[in-house]
Amino acid sequence: MITAGEVLKNKRESLGKNLNTVSTDTKIQRRFLEYIENDQYDKFDSEVFASGFIKIYSKYLGLDVEKLLAVYRRSNLQNGKKETNTSLLNKEKTKGAKITVTPQLIAIVALIVFLLSVVGYIGFQIYKFQTPPQLTIFEPSDEFEAKEEKILVKGSTDAGSTVTVNGLPVELDPIGTFEKEITLNEGVNSITVISKKNSNNSLESSQTLKVLYNLDTQEEITQEEIVNEYKVVLKITGASAWIKLDIDGENKVAQILEPNTSQEFTVTNELTLVTGRISATTLEVNGEALEITSSQNSGVGQITCQIVQNTLECK
Repeated sequence: MITAGEVLKNKRESLGKNLNTVSTDTKIQRRFLEYIENDQYDKFDSEVFASGFIKIYSKYLGLDVEKLLAVYRRSNLQNGKKETNTSLLNKEKTKGAKITVTPQLIAIVALIVFLLSVVGYIGFQIYKFQTPPQLTIFEPSDEFEAKEEKILVKGSTDAGSTVTVNGLPVELDPIGTFEKEITLNEGVNSITVISKKNSNNSLESSQTLKVLYNLDTQEEITQEEIVNEYKVVLKITGASAWIKLDIDGENKVAQILEPNTSQEFTVTNELTLVTGRISATTLEVNGEALEITSSQNSGVGQITCQIVQNTLECK
């Protein structure tokens, strides 16, 4: 079975382009292009980046993006799921000795609990003073695929800390939450959030997120929606004819139509037409008349058409 990498490599070679030229034009590093052409998708950080680069690469070569992504997914499926077997643990039963509760014992236990509480509190305050601030990013998630050029980075940290997003300072509210709007570039974007405790460089926490932004995602979806809709015109001329017309699984006509009549429909997936008189029946799709044939000389004909990858296929 041919793979997505083979399709891209063959198309690139047929266009006479080398990997350095493609890398310069698409802003995709040469090593990532080589990974794709060799179907080494395990070398990518995640499936999101692999599919994102394939979109950009296939569009650059003038290939059908969705069709190529379908080939990539079929060749990259994982076969089966790993099963793990768990064993039951035997419960050990122990018999504890009986302890006599006395006022002296209660006093000793209370004193120990108090001392442990004091030591624990002091230790926690020392630990809190000497550790970096906690940093949590609410959105976006790592390896997020953005649909818009601007996104909000939201998170929280210890109150009183100093926060920067990609080197730009961010204001905190009294409880330590923050947000910052970031403008993305096409391709992979790195967003680094740093929180410092009291401007102390040695006590800081940081997180780096990767966000993929493709400018042409919405445009491709819109074009695909427009192409997937076809206009159907059924005409009866010369003589009446019995017609049965099914469109997208729904019956539209099942009767005898009089001559010089015309009806219009819209098809998105498939249509089937049966006519009792081929010579009097005309079926047009997007202004193009389709040929209705019959296996016998009875004058009865049938045609079935499907929309496959934005192409009308009839038989």
